[in-house]
Amino acid sequence: MSSWLTRQRKQALIDLSREAGLRQDEDARKDDIVEALESHLQKNATRLSRNASFEPYYSTRKTPSKARSSSTMVGVTSDDSEAKSVVKGRGRRPTAVKQEFGDDTGASSPAGPSTTTLPRPEPSGPLTQRTPARPRRETHLPPSPADVANLAEYETTQFYAGLNDLYSVSGIPETLASVRETCSSVTGVQMAFQLLEAAGLQRATLPWVYLTDVKLARGFQGPVLSVYYPDLFRLLTAGFWLPTLLYASTSIFLPALLAYFFNLTMRDVRRHGAVVRVARYNIDPLTFNIVKALLTYMVYGQLIGANILGSENAATVRQAMFGGHQGVLIGCYVCIIASLYEAAQRKT
Repeated sequence: MSSWLTRQRKQALIDLSREAGLRQDEDARKDDIVEALESHLQKNATRLSRNASFEPYYSTRKTPSKARSSSTMVGVTSDDSEAKSVVKGRGRRPTAVKQEFGDDTGASSPAGPSTTTLPRPEPSGPLTQRTPARPRRETHLPPSPADVANLAEYETTQFYAGLNDLYSVSGIPETLASVRETCSSVTGVQMAFQLLEAAGLQRATLPWVYLTDVKLARGFQGPVLSVYYPDLFRLLTAGFWLPTLLYASTSIFLPALLAYFFNLTMRDVRRHGAVVRVARYNIDPLTFNIVKALLTYMVYGQLIGANILGSENAATVRQAMFGGHQGVLIGCYVCIIASLYEAAQRKT
């Protein structure tokens, strides 16, 4: 097992595995992560050895072989030098030759053998000359299917990592979390029904008028898009303001006023040694929807006060709502249930 991988922290090993294209379980033990990562690095050494993140791992694996090769070369060199010295020493030994010679005049010298030492030959150069090694030709073999598969897996991992980073930087996760938090409350449920009712009322009091047709493609039989715009001139007529004010009074203003005073979310809170009454909501959603349901049933269902408010205005509001005044009552019932459910959760 590599000592460099063992010295790394667990989170660093997870990041290295992700860099190498290996998916690891963050809950696994460190020894298992090290073993799996080392096996993956050995199998993909051809590709990952070029990555700077894994250079310490492969360098530690190559160091012993270099040391052994260097020590071997040193040993071979020393042995060769010793052998050369022995050969040279043996070659330089003087040879003694026994000769019998006479002088040039033919007179014989005293009898007896004489020993003559030949002159030592001068070394003409190194005994052996090494021929230069032939340059090694690098052969570029085609990649194996395993290398191609590993490279494709690595590129895919990097692509998904880039998409994940782009998704995180765009701010979409924070926006979705904020919208989800808002919708998962009584206020979010109440606002959803209020917007639905306002859209229905706008459709009835401020209708859209045909403007022109726009061809989406060239040609005589291409698709045609009809363009409409709201008739803003209706803002100057009583046909817009009377139904709008009637709906705002029965569904917003009067329920909010009564819910502000009859607030059931008031509770005692101790602050700086004193007990203070604090309301969780400035407008109690439970009281608001109860009052709104009662007013909707009396004004639009039983037409109470139609002579004062105008039966035409009440009929316009009732027909503008999705499902009539019963649709408004259903929205109130849903908000009441949501308020009770939230209060029950806070009690527990």
